[in-house]
Amino acid sequence: MTSTTSRRRLLGVCVVVILLAVGCFAWFLSRGDGIVGETLALQQRLLAGESTGRELKAGVSRVIKNVDTMNRADVKTVRDALTGDWRRLQQAGIDEYFEAEKVDRESVLDRDLRRLTAVAELWFATNPRSSGTPPRQPASGSGKAATSAADPRAKLFDIYRAALVARALTLGVSVPQWLLAPPRR
Repeated sequence: MTSTTSRRRLLGVCVVVILLAVGCFAWFLSRGDGIVGETLALQQRLLAGESTGRELKAGVSRVIKNVDTMNRADVKTVRDALTGDWRRLQQAGIDEYFEAEKVDRESVLDRDLRRLTAVAELWFATNPRSSGTPPRQPASGSGKAATSAADPRAKLFDIYRAALVARALTLGVSVPQWLLAPPRR
């Protein structure tokens, strides 16, 4: 009788272990879509320019953890969304800067400096092969000045960039120059 009871207990334990293993496996497989959505929402919140200090670092750490568990396609989705959001927000910041009254321009620049800091951190966080060094920029030649002279939007961007860099110097904030390229059209 004891051998039958012990077999039933062993069988019961094995069934519970198998069910737990299947449940964990199913949970792991279903996490993919949720983690991409969570990461995209977190990126947008950080790019809003309202997060600083600990909150920014915690958010970036969470993005890194999420990216580390994603497959290549999901990382590409997150990275493309970051690039698109940044370009859109950069252009919106430029437009807001020139539409704002002179007194309000500093607050627009302050927010855009926080956004620059966030996008720089997120740029590295969404690149699993990142070494933490900024990408190299192509050598700028006389073609840039010709483009600025011909395109009024490029002139506005140059004025905005100069104001942004000047505000950063005033606040003692370092500006990731590699992110200050003109927005693509």
